[in-house]
Amino acid sequence: MLIRHLHKRHRSERGDTIVEVLISIAVVTMVLGGAYVTTNRSLQNTRGAQERAIALKLAESQLEQLKSVIAVTPEKIFGGGGVTPPAHYCITGGTNVYDTAIAPGNQNCKVDVNGAPAAANVQPVYDLSITRTGNSFTIDESWFNVGGKTTDQLQLTYRIYQ
Repeated sequence: MLIRHLHKRHRSERGDTIVEVLISIAVVTMVLGGAYVTTNRSLQNTRGAQERAIALKLAESQLEQLKSVIAVTPEKIFGGGGVTPPAHYCITGGTNVYDTAIAPGNQNCKVDVNGAPAAANVQPVYDLSITRTGNSFTIDESWFNVGGKTTDQLQLTYRIYQ
């Protein structure tokens, strides 16, 4: 009688099978994986927008420094007085014009997020260049994006008269 009662109780206390447990683990894994992918993509998009905003700030800074150089020493940009202006350059430190064709000057045109010359281990590094065509100035900026696989670019064109 006791054995029959235990046997009956065992049949009525049925638990989850291994298949049901594996299916529930698979569903939870898919939900968590989807949440991770969505969060990661959102984070990369946010970081990309931050990098573009910093690039715009740096390009506007180059423009302000360019206007300052033209106001104080226009021959550095337009030539004259025995000075030949560089074809491609950047401006750092307020009035220092660096020709990007010269190796030491070119390093000064690679800046960090604060506009200071970039250290070797700092990312992203923004590569600045100003090109003059007549009275039009084009500020080009490029940097490796947050993924580090492609290069993003920003370009501003501004007209300044001597």
